[in-house]
Amino acid sequence: MTDEEVMTRVVAILTKTREYVGDDALEPDSESDVLLNELVKDIFPRSVDIDDDAAPQEVANAIAQAMSGPIFTAFGAFAAAFHQLAAEHDRGDPEVPSAQVLRDLALRASGE
Repeated sequence: MTDEEVMTRVVAILTKTREYVGDDALEPDSESDVLLNELVKDIFPRSVDIDDDAAPQEVANAIAQAMSGPIFTAFGAFAAAFHQLAAEHDRGDPEVPSAQVLRDLALRASGE
């Protein structure tokens, strides 16, 4: 899966999630969950080659190595999508800049 395809999927996930997390949302929707599950299935390997006589640490290392690339790709796409959205938001000279929104979110999360 190319980086562009991952980004397209990430934008779809964020868009669909926004539709159901907003103040006017009536009930949660599973469509964003389905989109996220499909992304995970498509970017993560379905199997990892491990020698039959591999030690537990070797198994852990093989799994970590196989998963690290897709994890960085997915996190990178979510971060890039957020950055682009925040930059667009801030270009509009908002009363509350995106950095302040993030600080407020961090404070709320740390208080929960």
